[in-house]
Amino acid sequence: MKKENKQTQGIWLFIGFYLLAGVCNLLARTGITLLDSLMFSLNFAIYAGMILFWAQSVRTRLLPSGTRSYILLSAALMLTAFLLRTFKYRILTGQIVVSRYTTYAYWIYTLLIPTLFLMTAIRMRRGEKKDEGRKELWLLVPALLLCLLALTNDLHGFVYLPKVELASFDIKSGLYSYRPGFYLLHAWMGLMALSGIMLLLHLTRKRFGGVMGYVLLVVGFWLGMELLNVLVIERNHLPSMYNTPEIRVFGMMAILESCIRGRLIPYNENHVRFFEKLSLPVQITDKHLTSVYQSAIPIDASRDELLSSLAAPRYITEDTKLSGMALAAGYAFWTEDESELHQENRRLESVGELLSEENDLIRVENELKEKKARLDAEAEVYRQIAAAIYRKQKEIAVLLEGTSPEDGSFPAALARVCVLNAYSKRKSNLLLLTEDALPKSNRELFLALQESARFLKCCGIEAAAVGEEYTDFPLPLVHKLYDSFEAVVEAYLPCMKRMTVSLTADGLRMALEAAEAPMLPPTALPVERRQEEATTYLTIRRKTGGEAA
Repeated sequence: MKKENKQTQGIWLFIGFYLLAGVCNLLARTGITLLDSLMFSLNFAIYAGMILFWAQSVRTRLLPSGTRSYILLSAALMLTAFLLRTFKYRILTGQIVVSRYTTYAYWIYTLLIPTLFLMTAIRMRRGEKKDEGRKELWLLVPALLLCLLALTNDLHGFVYLPKVELASFDIKSGLYSYRPGFYLLHAWMGLMALSGIMLLLHLTRKRFGGVMGYVLLVVGFWLGMELLNVLVIERNHLPSMYNTPEIRVFGMMAILESCIRGRLIPYNENHVRFFEKLSLPVQITDKHLTSVYQSAIPIDASRDELLSSLAAPRYITEDTKLSGMALAAGYAFWTEDESELHQENRRLESVGELLSEENDLIRVENELKEKKARLDAEAEVYRQIAAAIYRKQKEIAVLLEGTSPEDGSFPAALARVCVLNAYSKRKSNLLLLTEDALPKSNRELFLALQESARFLKCCGIEAAAVGEEYTDFPLPLVHKLYDSFEAVVEAYLPCMKRMTVSLTADGLRMALEAAEAPMLPPTALPVERRQEEATTYLTIRRKTGGEAA
């Protein structure tokens, strides 16, 4: 509430000074030389003071940015307008050439202020992002070319065409006629102002009744004064409190101020006092490292130290760390006192020495625990492997013990041993794998089938693993498919002549020729059997449960 009262008081104070300047403008035309000069000087002093005060408030309220730069440049052009008028009417009066070129120079602020207004609106729309750049600066190119067109009117007469000799031409009414350039300059001025106003209304479209109403009120009052001055006062030659430059200058100032107060341009009126009372050493500078805001405690660092801190923090004293970062239009620097931290580090170093032995013991203990955990994990894996292949190894031992090389059954027994041994080897390899270590697309199951098929040839069976090699089956499913395949192979081993096996999206598919169709033992996965003439087709589904038919 206190802040709002202060802002309201500031507005009324500006309005009061503006009205006082208008009264002085009326009293400057009494015909009394001393009074006229006094009132003109007071009028200029009031306008200049208002512009300078407003420019300083903008510099204080807004952080360094492109928006602030455009507004301050506009303020400088506003002050230039009144300086030109004073120079023309009070300092070098009666000088025709000076009067003419002063009139030409009026176009500088008349063209540039609306252009800067549109550039400010564009910057408000885009924000101060570095990647956006400042593309709106290209608007200054045509504006400056139009200023040059006005300043060089004596060479081409494209703006004002004199009806008298150039030596006596001081741009007074009736001594010239308007040329296309005059309308081109007004068109540019109007286009810039209208575009800026439309962009502002676009920015405030979601806040009607608040910011939008505030901006509309200011714009409407400014346009009303312009129309009143042009259509009524100037046309009927009535006494006027304000000339066209004052209306345009302070109308534009009011619009920009409404944008600041409406938070279209981010600001903080109290950040200067905040920095002054801040107990931490903080400093904000412009791009040239000139200090803009400084906390109560200064940063005692050289220019080189400030620059180097932007890349990485550095110590300017043993216990003082200087850090820096880039802002939209400058840099921020701050220091941190790390004396307590360093003192605590030294204390911890002394304590660390006392704890070193204990840490070493803990480290050795942890290493032993890790080794034991690894050994336990390896033992568990070997236990699982032993349990999985125990029956096969037992059968291998029985076959080898029950035959001798002199027996006629020895080749068949040895062939069966090879088949069982191939399964044991591949089953062990699969058990050594983990789900995390198994790639999503792998050929582990195909390699196991391929090796089993290769050793079936020892039994005189033409066998082969064919087709797609890679699958995305999870590891538990791979085990079940391979175990089911091995159970089917062992059941058909005495009567099988040839066999092919291939992977499918649903499991395994086997095609074989056998002298008979034996009973299939229980399997980990369902097995479907179909007979077509001399070929038997077996499909092992990936669905869990079920037994062989």
